[in-house]
Amino acid sequence: MTKFSLVIACYKQEQFIRETVDSALAQPYPNKEIIVVDDASPDRTARILEEYGDKIRLIKHEKNLGANVGRNEGAAAARGQYLVFLDGDDLYLPWALDLYARAIELKQPKIILGRLLFFKGTPPQPRFDDFGPSVQVVEYGALMGKDYPYRGSASAIVVDRQTFLQVGGFSKEFFPSDIDDLTIKLGYSGKTVHILSHPTTAYRVHANNTVHQIGRFVDTMTMVVRKEKNGEYPGGPSCRLERYAYIGGPVYYWFTRALGDGLYWRGLKFLGVGWQLVLVSVWSHLLRKLKGRRPVESFDL
Repeated sequence: MTKFSLVIACYKQEQFIRETVDSALAQPYPNKEIIVVDDASPDRTARILEEYGDKIRLIKHEKNLGANVGRNEGAAAARGQYLVFLDGDDLYLPWALDLYARAIELKQPKIILGRLLFFKGTPPQPRFDDFGPSVQVVEYGALMGKDYPYRGSASAIVVDRQTFLQVGGFSKEFFPSDIDDLTIKLGYSGKTVHILSHPTTAYRVHANNTVHQIGRFVDTMTMVVRKEKNGEYPGGPSCRLERYAYIGGPVYYWFTRALGDGLYWRGLKFLGVGWQLVLVSVWSHLLRKLKGRRPVESFDL
């Protein structure tokens, strides 16, 4: 039976962390460990976590080092074959590990891309059948060949632990574009299963979500573009257009978000750095419409 290491990174989450950890403990899948890294929270987060005793493995930082350092530290302490990341304000849905285990049994992927269920306020209590009787997935030979939309989040990715360590894990300096950088680093690491139908994570929408920090995303996505142009991502020159198409989508997204937030000059400077990638992404999207996407497969849980 596959062993999962659930890695929860948190900072100043006293309002949400109990629900997050409880959602991990409530997973009926038996072969799991729960590692929680508290990044020197100044509130009651660490004290709440201490109440769980040996139900979790708690790592406490003495000073704030950032979410990516915490995730990497949790991964380094893990003993499971697969890492299942979660942020301290999100929740695992009840069937998450069972679904991941079934996908691994059938496909043996290195990476699983999950789906998010967005909510505000009280956590949802959905049933599995609310999303259909069978799980819908797409299989890619490599993540960079993805041709269905994926709402990237550290709370919606499962990675073979050795594969994660081989690419160096999360890059400290790329927060908050951490998931973009990580998925590009993992882009040619092996088979990827993309879950289209049933969400596995409940993503909490609130005022302090990082996604609201548009200026920071513009800055770190600029770093992603420059890293690509410097030839620092895997795949080499022969895969450059595929990577351009992959990166160009989020470049365009954050450009439009910058304009919408009144960051006109920063947005235009950002587009000046990444316009070539946006063009390739648009071209790739048009080709995809003409050729069609990869076939969707179904399986029962």
